[in-house]
Parts: sequence; C-alpha cells; structure tokens
Amino acid sequence: MKVLIIGSNFTSQMIEYLPQLAKAGGKELLLGNLRAENCSIESHYRNYIDENEVYTYETYLPGITEAMRPDGIALHEAVEDDEWDIIIFSQNIALSGIRESYNPYLAELSAYCRLMIPGAETILIEPWAYEPGCDKKAFIKAYNSDSDEMASRISECCASAAVTAEIDRVISLGKVWQAVRDSDPGISLTSDGESADEAGKFLSSCVLHRELFSESADYSGLDLKGISADTAAFLHRLSSHI
Repeated sequence: MKVLIIGSNFTSQMIEYLPQLAKAGGKELLLGNLRAENCSIESHYRNYIDENEVYTYETYLPGITEAMRPDGIALHEAVEDDEWDIIIFSQNIALSGIRESYNPYLAELSAYCRLMIPGAETILIEPWAYEPGCDKKAFIKAYNSDSDEMASRISECCASAAVTAEIDRVISLGKVWQAVRDSDPGISLTSDGESADEAGKFLSSCVLHRELFSESADYSGLDLKGISADTAAFLHRLSSHI
C-alpha cells in the first residue's frame, strides 16, 4: 500500500508508530508525509499554486521504520512522485473546527490529486481537539476553552468539507481521542495541550493502522517509550471506537 499525507508536524505525530505497526503485521507500506510546520489547508493550496519548495518529505519505505527526510520539496513533486493508493489531507488543528478554513482550498487540492492520480482514494483526517485546560489562544478565542465543543465542531466541519471537496471518506481520529478522555480523564494525550505525547502518538497510529488495513494493529514487541502495558492495552482497545 502506498500512502501520501499532505500534512504538518501534527501528521508526523499521528504516524509516529505506524511504520512499526505495519512491519509487525507484515504489511507492505510505503508512507510519505509532506510536512510543513502548522500548515493549513489554505497554505497547502497556495504552496501548490506557487510551487513553493517549503516541505520536508518524510518518507518510510516498506519494512523500514526510520524515515528519510529531504527538505525543500514542492507539493506537486510529492504528489507526482508515485502512483499513490491513498492521499490523505489534514487541516491545522487550530483551524480544524472553522468551516470557512476548508473552502475552496480542499476542493481544489483534491481535484488536482485526482487528476494526477485518478485511482487514488482520498481521505480527510479529523484531528483531535485541544486538551481541557489548554492555554492556547486559538482554544480560548475560537472554542471557548471547551474541548467537547471543539471536537463537535471539528467533526461537523470535516464531514461538510469532505462532501464539498468530494473526499472519499473521513478518518474520525478526534472522536477516538474524545472517547479516551471520556473513559479515563487521567490519561493525558498531549505534551502541551496541543501536541501529541507518546500515548497520543500511539493511539493515533493504532487508529490509522486499523483504518488503512481494516484490522487492529499488533503492537507486541514495540518500544512504546514509557507507555505502561495497561495504558497501551486500553488505548489499543479504544482505537476502534469510531
């Protein structure tokens, strides 16, 4: 399977464990993450139009769990680099619950990708909401410091944007994060209220593995960097909560 993500540093966090999980399950995965710091859908679109060489092209070859990371890549170079099976889009977390931030930029990007790779499935990832108590200005101003409100708005915006842009499906990662928070508020999934910590990275990778390969991940033997066995088992179980 060949998967390209048009994303950011947050998508790097989402896929932290994905190459290891794919390898452990015997899956052939070529994974590319086109990353620009905090990049929005609109910024991706403008970078595409202007052919800006601003991306790090984080690439994992099948069976390899260490990435190559060439810099100075343009969006069109990555899209046209291979015959991708799946192309994934992800909005900046701060803007993900703001409906107008998607249009018309996502539709234009997805149309370009379908033109270049007609057989590729297109996916929009629904990102997580800020953690309760986060002091980020966007959380306070746009979402009233309410994680549940933010999560609900993200879900609504992603569903609407996917229809408008003719995206094939949405991966509701944010819903799984909220399910974890509702089930065990003592588990923190972020390091600063926004960026995923190791538990958040592991949970996200488990969700993506299940959505891409239609089966739960085998995480036995993985170095989970301090995540306890009980927490890993809990997160793995909740990763199917969509």
